[in-house]
Amino acid sequence: MKRAEFLKAMAGAAALAATPSAKPARAQSAPETRLRAGIKLSPTSMDPHFRLSGEQAILRALHARFVGMTPAGKPEPGIAESWRTIGDGRIWEFTLRAGLKFSDGSPLTAEDVAFSLWRVPRIEGSPGAYHIFVRAITKVEVKDARTLHLHTAQPYPFMVEDMTEIAVISKSLGEGLRTADFNAREVKVFSGPYALEDYRFGEFVAMRRNPHWSGATPAIAQAQYRVMSTDASRVAALLSADVQAIDEVTVQDIPRLRRDAALEVSQTAGMRVMYVAMDMDRDVTPFIRDNNGQPMTRNPLKDARVRRAMSHAINRAAIVDRVMEGAATVASNLLPEGTPGTSARLGVTPYDPELAKRLLAEAGYPEGFQATLHATNDRYPNDEKVAQAIAQFWSRIGIRTEVSTLPNASYFPQAARQAFSLMAAQYGADNVSYAYRALVHTWNREAGLGTANRTRHSSPRADALVARALTTMDETARNALFAEAAEIAIGEEAIIHMIYHPAYVYAARKPLRVTPYYNGAFLPQAIG
Repeated sequence: MKRAEFLKAMAGAAALAATPSAKPARAQSAPETRLRAGIKLSPTSMDPHFRLSGEQAILRALHARFVGMTPAGKPEPGIAESWRTIGDGRIWEFTLRAGLKFSDGSPLTAEDVAFSLWRVPRIEGSPGAYHIFVRAITKVEVKDARTLHLHTAQPYPFMVEDMTEIAVISKSLGEGLRTADFNAREVKVFSGPYALEDYRFGEFVAMRRNPHWSGATPAIAQAQYRVMSTDASRVAALLSADVQAIDEVTVQDIPRLRRDAALEVSQTAGMRVMYVAMDMDRDVTPFIRDNNGQPMTRNPLKDARVRRAMSHAINRAAIVDRVMEGAATVASNLLPEGTPGTSARLGVTPYDPELAKRLLAEAGYPEGFQATLHATNDRYPNDEKVAQAIAQFWSRIGIRTEVSTLPNASYFPQAARQAFSLMAAQYGADNVSYAYRALVHTWNREAGLGTANRTRHSSPRADALVARALTTMDETARNALFAEAAEIAIGEEAIIHMIYHPAYVYAARKPLRVTPYYNGAFLPQAIG
């Protein structure tokens, strides 16, 4: 998808969210509208600082971000009303909106923001931590109740984007606040447009409008999100009016729901990518075998020719057309083509099985080998079918691949422990900096890089370009560095394969409509 087409697809949603007051909302005298919604995934923690993942997006209704975010993923005023750099870009000044309060009526000040920033890197046991967004900060200076200075060691151009991910919580909760306290319902204070009423993991999340929210009043007064993990159950509940809105509409159901005059279907081209990651870290990797089914003492995934062969073997267009039924676009970059920081020279890897076979032979594997591709079976639309399709393409060039699928809840903890040799998943980000730092960069716990790099793939040459980009304040020069890094890591070295960019699709019973978010968030404040 070209950038112009992508922006056109986003335009309708973005227009609704150009300012905080433009979000779907009604006047303060809005009726007590109740929402019953069906949601595919349950949050895995109620701690807004614990895990960076799609199923946690619902917590944005309860805990406001320091900097707001439009449906198109662009920064807008949130808790902070304005920001600027001071001097050479090593100090960012943020000014909070006046009169902010938490759901209990207590004032929300710069001290609460500072506490939130302090807490993020101290969370333990997270399978996908937020600390990547605060790593650049060397000092948090509270100037007054509405003003903070965030200091960095080097000029840092992504501070505002990073702050769209930082949930603000009350300092009154104390430095001893644990993730377990959130999960045990002991936290009763919220900064977002809603306050939590009740929840049970895997079952439901219930919330009510925050009476002290200073932004536009949401149309929905009370919302109950019921977890319906099977796609058929969500659609059936919508059609029977058991629920009024659902997320993650499957590609097979889109035409039927669009034909129903009682329903409103909304869709956006998401800023996420379906990818395949490979273990190029270990000399012996657990799920690669020789043609006799025996473990291999030399990991073929460490050879760039093998990785390029596997990429050329995948017919991305066929997956989009036949498996995703057109509800996606083929991918060449981390984000849709034309997004700032992507490379126009990095085209979609051509489907060329003969070239793939020649590359395998050059690498010393003319007869191929055996492999297992791990994937989820309940996380993404058609995730298991996509994995099966990829496995079939690899088998055709001699890499006889079987697929092993797991539920989302067990898949990612195992992936984080490097349990897999080949894994298929999706990652979403609203700029190339996030995507590269988390998903593609060499894993570096101390620097907070490669936090989503679960196979330890690595391109030191590309990483060096990204290191320069992260301190380059000139946008044009910075984007050129990211583009060059992608050309090396994704193109030349093929350390990770980009497959397609899926769409996010929602449906609601009229007169309700869901405003689609670029990251798949399904928020009550975006329904009305």
